[in-house]
Amino acid sequence: MHVLNLPETMLLDESMAEAWVFVRVIDNYGDAGVGWRLSCLLAEYLHMHVRLWIDDTDALNKLVPAPEKQARITIEAWQGDAMMQQQLSAAADPVLVIETFGCELPPQVLERIRQCRPLWLNWEYLTAEDWAVGLHAMSSLQPNGLEKYFWFMGIDADSGGLLRELDYLAEREKFRQQPQLQQAFRQEYGLPLQHTGQLWLVFAYTSGQWAQWMAMWQEANTPVTLWLAGGQVIESLRAAKLIAPEELQQEGDICELGNVTLVRIPFVPQAAFDRLLWLADAAIVRGEDSFVRALWAGLPFFWHIYRQDDDVHLQKLHSFWFKAMQDWSAELRQAFTVLSDDLNGAGAVSSLKREQAWQYLCAHWQSWVKSAAAWSEMLHGQDNALEKLARFSHLPLK
Repeated sequence: MHVLNLPETMLLDESMAEAWVFVRVIDNYGDAGVGWRLSCLLAEYLHMHVRLWIDDTDALNKLVPAPEKQARITIEAWQGDAMMQQQLSAAADPVLVIETFGCELPPQVLERIRQCRPLWLNWEYLTAEDWAVGLHAMSSLQPNGLEKYFWFMGIDADSGGLLRELDYLAEREKFRQQPQLQQAFRQEYGLPLQHTGQLWLVFAYTSGQWAQWMAMWQEANTPVTLWLAGGQVIESLRAAKLIAPEELQQEGDICELGNVTLVRIPFVPQAAFDRLLWLADAAIVRGEDSFVRALWAGLPFFWHIYRQDDDVHLQKLHSFWFKAMQDWSAELRQAFTVLSDDLNGAGAVSSLKREQAWQYLCAHWQSWVKSAAAWSEMLHGQDNALEKLARFSHLPLK
């Protein structure tokens, strides 16, 4: 347990507490998304003023229109030593410093940390691998004489938890139970008011597998609608010559490929992504933040995980699904794993085996729905990452 040594005035007025968060963007919007959500939750639930340093403000602006207007958060462009020194001169001493995903902090920041001795965290990538639980909240003595703690988000009760708003469940159920809210959301973002068959939200990476999956969906010969978020899946289909160059160029464009309806939907702000999930029957998501939001939504989904060298990503992928599928039937687990591995490059799968796996999932759809909802409910019953951080640091939780 680390107890922050807060100044007496700060104990009387927690809103004065300062947190610094540092983000380097590697995975398109994924790193920016996690950094922004973490910053918002620190500001809202731990009563902190958050100074967010990020090296790709364009990515942040795409995710969050006008982030500079967010209460209690100051955005700083992370662009070099001279600018950093100027920014630090204007910043209050932090009681909490978070470097996300092992990004290396500049010497000026390390010196400031040495001077004011905040709680210093390395906020690691989400993982369900067993070793991470053993290392979570462990300290490491740094060259400047201070301890840095490792924070591993995860799905195990003894991990660092997952990022979630305290009112998430109430907001989800309100949206799902009020058709007028759903209608207004569709109209706000130009989403189709109707769809045919199952509605899948697809937010994924470029891959040659999309041509194979399109053949799988078509072979099933049952209606399915794919809401395509972002352009990478569309570009993959275009490269495979499954759609013409002029098709799906604009937001709202629709393309019919037999029983499969493709819809190019707009890129929505991070705050609106949950509602896309709440409208969908199922999803294929990419990146860490979207993965966690799909977990909270409690719907069937595949995770198109970010590829890493030496197939390290597959270890992470398999560790998650191994724990998620503990209560699934052996047949459901096998069918899901065939498609999840196929999507993520874990081995060649024949067209027949792919189609059989998909047909099994469709035939046992309600079992998949119930299993996904049950795992989500279990995760909702755990303390979230901010609740765990508040307990670890003795910061007050709103």
